[in-house]
Amino acid sequence: MTLRYCFPAMALFITLCMFLITPVQAQNAAWQQTTHYQMDIRMNVETNRFTGTQRVEYHNASPDTLNRFFYHLYYNAFQPGSMMDTRSRTIIDPDGRVRDRIYHLNEDEIGFQDVRSLTQNGQPVTFEVSETVLSVNLAEPILPGETAVFEMQFEAQVPLQIRRTGRDNREGIRYSMSQWYPRVAAYDQDGWHTAPYVAREFHGNFGDFDVRITIDRNYTLGATGYLQNPQQVGHGYEDPELPLELPEGDELTWHFFAPQVIDFFWGAHDEFVHVIHEEEGSPRIHMLYVERPETRFWDMLGEFTAEAFRFMNEYIGPYPYEQFTIIQGGDGGMEYPMGTLITGHRPLWSLVGVTVHELIHMWYQSTLATNESLYHWMDEGFTVYMSDIVMSHLFQLQGNPHASTYNAYLRIVHDGLEEYMGQHADRYDSNAAYVTASYRKGSLILHQLEYIIGRDAMKRTMQRFYREFIMRHPTPVDFQRIAEQESGMQLRWYFDEMLYSTRTIDLAIDRVRNSGGDTTIRLSRNGIFLMPVDLLLTYADGSQELIYIPTQQQLGIKAHEDPELPRTVLDPWPWTHPTYEFTLEGRPALVTAAEIDPSNRLADVNRLNIRWPFPLELNTFQVPEADWNTYQAGVRPALWYGEKAGIRLGARLSGRYLFNTKALDAEFWLTSGTLDDFSASNLDADYRLAWRDRLPLLGPDSWWQAETGRFYGVHHQRIAVERRLGRFGRLEPVRRVIGFDVFHLNKDANRQIDPLSAQWERGSLIGAGLTFTQGDIAETGIQLRAETSTFYGERAAQQVQLHAGYTWFSSDFRYRVRFGMQVAGGSTQMAQQQRYNLGSGTAIERWQNRTFTAVANIDTGFFEDARLSFDSGNALSGYSLHAPFRSGLTGNNMLAFSIWQSFRPFLRGNQRAFELEFFSGTGFAWDGSFATDFSMPSASDPWLASAGAGLVYDFSERPRSARWTGQSALLSGLRVSLRSPFYLHQPTEGDEFEFTSRWMIGIGKAF
Repeated sequence: MTLRYCFPAMALFITLCMFLITPVQAQNAAWQQTTHYQMDIRMNVETNRFTGTQRVEYHNASPDTLNRFFYHLYYNAFQPGSMMDTRSRTIIDPDGRVRDRIYHLNEDEIGFQDVRSLTQNGQPVTFEVSETVLSVNLAEPILPGETAVFEMQFEAQVPLQIRRTGRDNREGIRYSMSQWYPRVAAYDQDGWHTAPYVAREFHGNFGDFDVRITIDRNYTLGATGYLQNPQQVGHGYEDPELPLELPEGDELTWHFFAPQVIDFFWGAHDEFVHVIHEEEGSPRIHMLYVERPETRFWDMLGEFTAEAFRFMNEYIGPYPYEQFTIIQGGDGGMEYPMGTLITGHRPLWSLVGVTVHELIHMWYQSTLATNESLYHWMDEGFTVYMSDIVMSHLFQLQGNPHASTYNAYLRIVHDGLEEYMGQHADRYDSNAAYVTASYRKGSLILHQLEYIIGRDAMKRTMQRFYREFIMRHPTPVDFQRIAEQESGMQLRWYFDEMLYSTRTIDLAIDRVRNSGGDTTIRLSRNGIFLMPVDLLLTYADGSQELIYIPTQQQLGIKAHEDPELPRTVLDPWPWTHPTYEFTLEGRPALVTAAEIDPSNRLADVNRLNIRWPFPLELNTFQVPEADWNTYQAGVRPALWYGEKAGIRLGARLSGRYLFNTKALDAEFWLTSGTLDDFSASNLDADYRLAWRDRLPLLGPDSWWQAETGRFYGVHHQRIAVERRLGRFGRLEPVRRVIGFDVFHLNKDANRQIDPLSAQWERGSLIGAGLTFTQGDIAETGIQLRAETSTFYGERAAQQVQLHAGYTWFSSDFRYRVRFGMQVAGGSTQMAQQQRYNLGSGTAIERWQNRTFTAVANIDTGFFEDARLSFDSGNALSGYSLHAPFRSGLTGNNMLAFSIWQSFRPFLRGNQRAFELEFFSGTGFAWDGSFATDFSMPSASDPWLASAGAGLVYDFSERPRSARWTGQSALLSGLRVSLRSPFYLHQPTEGDEFEFTSRWMIGIGKAF
């Protein structure tokens, strides 16, 4: 048989890769199994089923006698109740592509692989199927050095595309054929690898694939391997200088041959265009996709792909095949030998990014072929590391190409959800932990290794590792030893810490002391994970010096990476010593700045303490960003006016660190007092100082907050802690938070307008509260709060509040309906500001809404003429224009029900902030005992009821609104509504009240 496109140079290269064993390779096993496949299948595109025959030549190169034999039947995972289905429905954060979709598959949508017969060396054998694993009872053992031939007949049904493989994906591609055939399980020095398929990683032995696929002649195919009969199928594969030899009939048979690969995939569709891109220094690139506006960037993909291949060939080593095929299909991006399946409806950056990621897998998953199930980071991590470098090259990006990798790793560390990397890919408790370990931490292992051994040694390590372990299934130890030989260091300590623990790096500069001409510096480590230190010193004369402190355990020195920068090498730092202090003598100038890891390669969890002085970046009129390297702060001046507060002149400062930790909010206002009788003695000050940060002792997603201030004549102090319930913090499907707070409120000046001030008693209110929240009470959720307080130390009061809501959204989120309920009961000794008001909330709630308080206090006339109201969310705000002591409106108990319907006419642009709403509600407030003084509505004692319509403008929904709302407490809470309650049940006697309630302006929160 003549094999087309299997060029002599490539064949020689693969042969050398398979049989040339260097001294380093002796550290890895000197043997590996080979599995050669011959398959012939016929696909029925009407039933989505295919029948096939398979012949496997299995060579046992191991020293072991094999008494059992195993196959993977991946399609059997796509059945309701399978391990893959159950795992997806029970894991805390299921893959959005899978979720419960397998569970709801119909009979003609499931996948299955049904083995009809199986022989070993011509003798029938029996077998058992356990879901995705087929166990063979051998007719005779396979001895060391022997070759066994297995012949099989099978039938399969292609499942609806859910994960990687399948038919009819979301872009309408008919067939994404991966994991489609009975595949022999891998056998190596660890024995058989027979883990059932639950959607993660793979492992396979090398071998040749000779595959024939018969299918409807209108379908265009791409696959692993080289097409052997291009003139018999056409579809863009044919040589235009030779005649086509298309057979008669409705079907074509495609014949592919792939030498020395670990797997075989193919894709097919009846609308594919087939584009071949050829450039010097790159393999022939086949692209199969459907031409649509969503795939317009595929025209540019060939050039980017060819340049990526050229870069990788030079940076790592030569790609060992002459062809690469990119097929539109699958559910994202997935690599297979000599090709990839990717979804095609993408912008240019995403399209190039997913293609680059998958083609780099050709070096790692397909060619080095590490065991992805056990060493997933050696495939995904290496690929992400090189993808960042290649994308930076293709798009000429500046800065650290790996920055997003560090952020993703630090995110899960800060959340307390990291899991150690040395476990099987299927056994992670969450998908987030697996993705972070294999993709993100796997990549930063390499970037940090570069920090330890230096850039040149790192590049040599990557190249030598590929060169000496190509097609040999290397392990982490193999890579470690290459790095040790290229760097001259001992590195087991580093790989042990990164792979088999979740310890984090936290170095610090404790002290820098200049004395005379000497400088003494003390460093420390928090935790026992110690790394070597690159310490950049800046002197008063502008000169710089690099101080290098190796660790004792590395037993080597990194080569100087920047010869133009003076470097001083100090004695090693033993990991047992929590601090390291040294003195620099005779320097020409004082040290003015010091920084550990100026190259940003250490995944230090707190980079605020590795720079001296404190790395503060202060900006004006900018929202602080949660940066890793600096503490970002923004400051802006502020000016406002209030009738009784007078002119308010001040400034606002806010600061943030990574993931909005160490959050500082500070305000200071100088207030003039009323301008009618202005005097210097009326000058007053308002202020606010708040700090919020994580509280790891309480578990994942736990926080504490402290706040003190004075706002419109009311002093306030509050300390609060909250913890998100559940082991997985933010990954929990339902947000459940418990919080505890203590507070103090004291009105010592009358700075609010009379209608608001009248509902607030002077004096000191001290209390504590316990709050439980499930979901989001602004949409769907409940909140229960129990509170105890004392007023003036004499009037003790307790109260309990329950808020509940359920919201239905249309599929495009344009329309929603919310049902709400509020019920509360409290002591009759409650302070006036704590009493419930169905029309406008409690006085404390109104005061806490800084937007409402600022706007309402501009002027009494404005407040009354604009009919300004605070939206407490119970649809009874039409009553807010009535006397606060109206019967049924206020009390120490309350019960209310509401229905809100809203429609968003626009989904994009600034108009998105508009909403049309219809509301209705009913409720009743009363004094006395919650139970004994409650009464059902009657003619003599009716409940309040209201219905109406309105127009709302929510500033937070404006595009890029964060630039402004993040700087302003007023804008951040601003939700303005123009409402007409066209019905109020018994508003108040008198036509004037009944008329004035018809229009009002509201400020408040959603619902």
